[in-house]
Amino acid sequence: MENDLGILERFLTFNRSYLHKIRYSRRINWIFALHPEMRQLYADALQQAEIGPEEENLAISAVVNAYEETAFWKASKLFDCLREDIGLYIRQRGRRKIIDRSDRKKKDYYSVAVIVKNEARYLKEFILFYQATGAERIYLYDNGSTDNRMEVLEPFINSGFVVYRYWPGHTAQTAAYRDAVRRTRKRTTWLALIDADEFLFSPKGKMPEQLRKFEAYPGVGANWVIFGPNGHVKKPEGLVMDAYTTTPADYNNGINCHIKSVVQPSKVLTVFHPHYAIYRKGYAVGEDGAVLDNRTTRTFSREHHHDMFRINHYTTKSLEDLEEKCRRGYPDGSPNAVFENQLKPFEAPLREDHAIKPYADMVRQKWEEDGVSCREKASLKRSGSKCAD
Repeated sequence: MENDLGILERFLTFNRSYLHKIRYSRRINWIFALHPEMRQLYADALQQAEIGPEEENLAISAVVNAYEETAFWKASKLFDCLREDIGLYIRQRGRRKIIDRSDRKKKDYYSVAVIVKNEARYLKEFILFYQATGAERIYLYDNGSTDNRMEVLEPFINSGFVVYRYWPGHTAQTAAYRDAVRRTRKRTTWLALIDADEFLFSPKGKMPEQLRKFEAYPGVGANWVIFGPNGHVKKPEGLVMDAYTTTPADYNNGINCHIKSVVQPSKVLTVFHPHYAIYRKGYAVGEDGAVLDNRTTRTFSREHHHDMFRINHYTTKSLEDLEEKCRRGYPDGSPNAVFENQLKPFEAPLREDHAIKPYADMVRQKWEEDGVSCREKASLKRSGSKCAD
């Protein structure tokens, strides 16, 4: 504990002005109730910085922010995650099941973990897209879907590209990411933690090629580029990547500064939030090398970047899709999305963005090839000929 307190003392010594700048919470953190040493440090900070009682929350936030560098804080978050996992496992009551036909002895370099619910219409495009960007495996968590997702997933499960896990329950998203991290510690070098409406890629080439440049870090944060309904009221035919091409003209707006994480599972302590992980040592960085080290920058980068990594976030799709999304709710247990609020970012000036087109072309070509193959097999079957899969 002495080492932890030393970190806090150094932080407060060199960051007095920080007490006046950070505004996170107006509550006394439970840390101070448990540790008299913490309370004393907080009192000293108030006195030395010469701030009044009305600014107590700033001093508390500064100390808490520094405390997040300590081993005790990490242990406390690990305990919180364990408690949440146990509660979810109990609620699932044996309904969990896994279908894994992959080569378990093979270690992948880049894989994806995603949680879905009633996304069958879009799953094939999603899977083909990640194949095109260089992913070697998708760990798919099914949050209680009732659609025909197994018909879509079957060929990908049989090939070993998709590892399927039935994962019902409320507030199940971060628990799914934690489960994926635990299961892939020895199976993959990099694991992207994303949602089904997030298309992560690099404009500079395949993802594995770009991630090799960041192996010294435990994780990388990639920024969103959000896309709106593009004037579609009903669900359009064709690919999502073709149908939705308009995004706010200001890429550096607050929403686009959200990050999602690509992590090295072997270096992750736990996943405490859908947007970031807590690492055994060190911090994640953005593509610009900026450290994502406190409560703000773990979820939002200070500036938006999308030259090396970007996530096309199809946050609304059509208005019909958006209505379904608002009814469905979020897998992390957040309140259901409000229809009007989801559309507000797209009231600002918009621009066309076609950066994903090369991958859309690859997906479309693969889809067409699969369609021809299926027609050929059906024709052979009708004629009585044998076809080797």
